[in-house]
Amino acid sequence: EAPPEWLGPKFLAQAEYIKETRPTKYRHEYLGEAVGNGTQVFDNIRLEELSNKRIRSFGDALNGVDWGWWPDPWAYNACAYDPARRRLGIFDELTRFRCPNADTAQLLIERGVGGDEGGFLIADGAEPKSCADYRAAGLPCRAARKGPGSLRESMKWLQSLAEIVVDPARCPDTAREFGEYEYAKDARTGEVLGGYPDAGNHHIDAVRYAVESVWRRRGT
Repeated sequence: EAPPEWLGPKFLAQAEYIKETRPTKYRHEYLGEAVGNGTQVFDNIRLEELSNKRIRSFGDALNGVDWGWWPDPWAYNACAYDPARRRLGIFDELTRFRCPNADTAQLLIERGVGGDEGGFLIADGAEPKSCADYRAAGLPCRAARKGPGSLRESMKWLQSLAEIVVDPARCPDTAREFGEYEYAKDARTGEVLGGYPDAGNHHIDAVRYAVESVWRRRGT
């Protein structure tokens, strides 16, 4: 067991918060206990219908896009974060295959992205040309900042939330991805390896990009 002074106040505060709010997750991640099968990445998902009135109360949306064509899809999500309750609400999605940038940009414009209450849009920075195409179409598109540790940090932030509320009627693909996403396992032994597989996570990535400005603010 590492001495507390080695871990730092931020790590200890997060561990204490998870111990109080989600003891099963605490036992698995911090104490190393075998809880259940240990493969589910998100144990804080709640499926709930979100009314138009409630969505309007969220304020500006956080929008994210994960680029794709085929066999991986282009994925879009809109969400909102409640810092007081540490709750993320995901209330809109689009999934498309073999759809040009001009067409998906138009879909987002019709959704109100970039409008008075549409919020900003953050997309996968691996395709700067696609981000530029969106800006040329009039969308306020910014490339996500990638770098060492960004995947792990953003995923840990999502896992640390008290709740991730997904409307399954509005966001069926998102609900499925978050519910089914599991840690990588050793193909021979079945041992849980703890890494995040790059498969079945297109809407998860879109959500990660959407909330980038939130999780990068330390202490939020």
